[in-house]
Amino acid sequence: MPLHVIDPARPLPHPPDRVLVAGGSGAGKTTVAGKLAALFGLPRIELDALYYGPGWTVRPGFAEDVERATRQPRWVTEWHYPEVNGVLADRADLLVWLDYPTGLTMTSLLLRTLQRSLHREVLWSGNQEAPLRTVFTDPENILRYGWATRHGTRDELRALAAAGRGDGPCVLRFTRPAELARWLIRQGHERSVARA
Repeated sequence: MPLHVIDPARPLPHPPDRVLVAGGSGAGKTTVAGKLAALFGLPRIELDALYYGPGWTVRPGFAEDVERATRQPRWVTEWHYPEVNGVLADRADLLVWLDYPTGLTMTSLLLRTLQRSLHREVLWSGNQEAPLRTVFTDPENILRYGWATRHGTRDELRALAAAGRGDGPCVLRFTRPAELARWLIRQGHERSVARA
């Protein structure tokens, strides 16, 4: 499934109906997916909510739930779980790639983890982030996970993009949050002009 990388400065060929947001842990996939859902009026599928059961266990039927949810004609979700990335890419028409520097994503991940830990924020299926100190003792701590997997999405998408134009989704690649912010503003403006 080669990808077709398009220039974010150019208009989209058509308003997207099925959007993926890819990036390393801490890149802001969930936040950006929410913004795109609001901007394009797309239903939001949150993969973490489908993936995690109580006690951070993997929910049985995750892949089937994703397959069923993405049969819908319109949606936005994250590209994050290898076991469903193929189905998602086959169905998506746009992939927004947050290809940010590691320092930026790890700083963001640290701040998010600290906030969730301090506020004991309840996440999917009643789960909570482990205390920050577990970064030293828990091999599955989100900060350790983020560091260990920091190149995975980038390497996978770079290889697919290098394969050239194909049947896969169009890809918008952003290397800085400011680029994405400008693109979102432009999309909002273009949509408001089109409605006027």
